[in-house]
Amino acid sequence: MWEEGHWTGPDYDANGKKKSIQLWRFDRPHMRAFHFAWMAFLMCFIMWFVVPPLMYTIRKARCEEPTSATCITCNTQFASQFDMALDATCKVCAPFDTRNGAGCGGLGLNRDQIVLSNSMSIFGTIFIRILIGAVADAIGVRASYIFLLTITAIPGFCIAAVDSYDAFVAVRFLISFVGGSFVLTQLWTSVMFSANIVGTANATTAGWGNLGGGIAGAIIPAVFKSLQDSGYDNNQAWRYAAVWPPAVMIALAIAIFIFTDDTPVGRFSDMRKKRAAMKADPNWIDDGKETGGEEPAAIAGRSLKVAATNWRTWILFLSYAFSFGVELTVYNNLPLYFANAFERDQSESALTSTYFSLFNLFARTLGGITSDVANRYYGVRGRLINNFLCSLFMGVFLLVFSAMTYEINGYGGAIGALCAWALFLAMTEGAVYGVVPFIEPTAVGGVAGIVGAGGNAGALACNFLMSIGQRPAFHCIGWLSLWSALLIPLIWIPGVGSMFRSDKHNAVPMPAAPVEVSQKEVEIAEPTKAADYSQQAPKGAYYPPTPPYPYGYPGAMPPAMMGSPPPGMMPPPMQMMSMPFAGGQAPFPPPPGGYGMMPMGY
Repeated sequence: MWEEGHWTGPDYDANGKKKSIQLWRFDRPHMRAFHFAWMAFLMCFIMWFVVPPLMYTIRKARCEEPTSATCITCNTQFASQFDMALDATCKVCAPFDTRNGAGCGGLGLNRDQIVLSNSMSIFGTIFIRILIGAVADAIGVRASYIFLLTITAIPGFCIAAVDSYDAFVAVRFLISFVGGSFVLTQLWTSVMFSANIVGTANATTAGWGNLGGGIAGAIIPAVFKSLQDSGYDNNQAWRYAAVWPPAVMIALAIAIFIFTDDTPVGRFSDMRKKRAAMKADPNWIDDGKETGGEEPAAIAGRSLKVAATNWRTWILFLSYAFSFGVELTVYNNLPLYFANAFERDQSESALTSTYFSLFNLFARTLGGITSDVANRYYGVRGRLINNFLCSLFMGVFLLVFSAMTYEINGYGGAIGALCAWALFLAMTEGAVYGVVPFIEPTAVGGVAGIVGAGGNAGALACNFLMSIGQRPAFHCIGWLSLWSALLIPLIWIPGVGSMFRSDKHNAVPMPAAPVEVSQKEVEIAEPTKAADYSQQAPKGAYYPPTPPYPYGYPGAMPPAMMGSPPPGMMPPPMQMMSMPFAGGQAPFPPPPGGYGMMPMGY
């Protein structure tokens, strides 16, 4: 654990957050959190989408015993297994045939059952993403991540044991809770990296994590084939190919517990112990950072409520629904789409999702970088413009892809359109989370959770659209993506403005940096020993009141957002709260009950 103020120098801001990303380093706490964040999210994504590359086999008919009457009759009727595997009746006796529509070894699923199972594989994530951001605000990212990885690994192992359609759907629903890892990844990097680079950090960790969907599409079929080459039949091979990701997740949970930290100043548990020891000291003076005795659940609930009642959150919810939500739909449906519409086998069709996901290596980061660059020149308004343009081109190229046919454009034409769409889709995802920290600065965890849940809500809706047919569904989703882009110009942030108009005359200045003063000045200040109203000045320096929440507690709005006068016209007490300490004059004390506690330090 490090003391506040430990991280100083040109590479750190006043809160100890890192101002640069050094990919080649693994130092605690910043870069180690960065690397564990994307690695954990990557493994979660692989387990989440371990089924779609195998759906080609899972949908096959159930096999019958070789000694059954059906198989005895079929073996006498056909001279070779190759011909028998294509027969509608006798294919249940060909457990090793991997051709499309031939052989057996699955659960015997029809199209409607596949659509429902794909939808249920996303449904649980909606709830966990809404809740887990607020929970992480209360107990810390590290503890939340360890719990999520450990618990969701259980249904990950169970997928190999399912023997009925109902059990298959139930296990996929439970596995879907692993999607909450995205919110934790974004929060972890948000607390470790400064505003000048946080868009890039968020986009990079999320993009590299999303790559797990494509890695699953490349590795899982290869594992399946190697098992078959070793003598396993279809039924055994798909089950064994699906069980290794949860084992890796448990190993990652242990590593996170041992090697990582919650914030730039250490682990949340250590911070609580230190706080408790300080409060036990009879000479302890309240510094205004307590919550008035609130439990973590109360803090989490308030963070969620504040985010949910901000209408801007829901526009980003829709923007993410038709970017990341569509990406989830792609991983669930693209392999079968190319198998049916472009005549590909299991390995080739699964690789198409890999091509799509490869853009997460750089395109989501590119969306974060362009957001940071636009912010440099135009402020948060530039981030909104970047989000709009990326969303617009994403919708256009999805419409182009949905119009591609095997007869007219061929397989290569479809892959080209797919790649263009994938580029702008991944950039849109990065652009959305470049805006998230500025929607509600007092409840970033709540906003991140709701917006993240939007991705899964969109995926759920898009998966149900697949019941009308995959090509018409992709076409409808393209128009919905364009509609979501047209909502972004409506976003108006007080003190910032919108894409087309500035509101900088109502902007609220950032808290002042620490001001060095002498010990004599500290003694002159004479902080009052009162439980809720005092400030304790550290020796040799006085830090102006900078609560963990920028404006006090979850839901406390800056003056401009509350419709109050600009800082220059504030009542004297409000001015004093925002003024740096100078000349021995102490600032106005915090309100009763303190500022509220946000352990993640947003």
